[in-house]
Amino acid sequence: MLRISELTSFCQELVEAVSKLLGGKTINIMDLDGKIIASTDKSRIGDIHTGAKHVVYAGHDLAITEELLPNYPGAKVGYNMPLTFHGDIIGAIGMYGPPEQVKDLTKLLKIYADKYFELQGTMEAKLIDLSLRSKLFGLLTAENADKKNIEDVMELLDVSFAFPVTFVRISKKANSSEAIHFETILSSLSASGIIDAKRDFWSFEADSLSIICSSEVKSSELLKISEIAKCRIIMPLPAKDYTAISKASSDALWIDKHMDDDLVDLSDTRTRLRYMLYQTAFSNGDIIDSFITEMKHYLDDKNLRKCMEAVRSYYSSDMSVTEAAASLGIHKNTLQARVKRAMEAAGIENYPIPEKIYLMQLMHIRLLLTEKKETP
Repeated sequence: MLRISELTSFCQELVEAVSKLLGGKTINIMDLDGKIIASTDKSRIGDIHTGAKHVVYAGHDLAITEELLPNYPGAKVGYNMPLTFHGDIIGAIGMYGPPEQVKDLTKLLKIYADKYFELQGTMEAKLIDLSLRSKLFGLLTAENADKKNIEDVMELLDVSFAFPVTFVRISKKANSSEAIHFETILSSLSASGIIDAKRDFWSFEADSLSIICSSEVKSSELLKISEIAKCRIIMPLPAKDYTAISKASSDALWIDKHMDDDLVDLSDTRTRLRYMLYQTAFSNGDIIDSFITEMKHYLDDKNLRKCMEAVRSYYSSDMSVTEAAASLGIHKNTLQARVKRAMEAAGIENYPIPEKIYLMQLMHIRLLLTEKKETP
């Protein structure tokens, strides 16, 4: 429940602002114990207003006249009403003056205050939810999963997983300037039935939206949603437990940082192989760089790039010279010459074909990673 005692600064601003609009009327706001927490008469802040205490417990208005003052120590002549939030009494508000003169003004003041506290409470609930989600995401992605803490926070959020779960990271496409509205994406996912607040979890980070779904989610389903189709979608392998969620998150973050593909779905075997190649090119960079350094003894940067493009196109086309040359817009002889030069420069022209393909793919990826790192 909203605690009015935690909003003393706002309450003070409220009574002072409204008092000016009402010709300097004295206004008080009291908590559930009848303590004055805000007043235009600051000397009364901290005093117990027994009339307000009566209002809180009785749940109805109280007009205090001169004759009734002895019954309510700490009170003054005026009109007092309960403050409510979602039907619950959270305090009281009162205005000094003859009850018959300030009654209507006090009622208007109460309506204004109730509406504010409703807004404040909604915002507070949302902030608490976001805070808990951020905390849970931190626990889920930590290297050593603390199951007890995770489940305690999940209980507060009223979320329960059914393993295995699908991890999805949605972020901005490389070199895209288009703004991403994650709230809209969540609404679309919910409306389409892909996510459910009771069994799924999501968290906003600085530049991404991470979702953990208890049901199987296919990238093809996500791409049907127009807002998501404009984003990058990264889906590691399903996670069978909390520790695997941490691994999936780590994999998704690595992919987002080092790969430029708009869709990386590791359920696809070819994508999985591409991911493995990127990981190898990254973790064994010094070895692969040694081959690239050897090539640079014979090729300048411009020719190295052209030769590597020819090799990549050649192997991507299942070694079809015609198809590879057409994709680059060059003659078949030019393509063959560039592929041969690349092999000779790397010193692998006599290697078995599978080894040539493997090494050349790693060198191509390594050059991409290096270029990405050097780009500001």
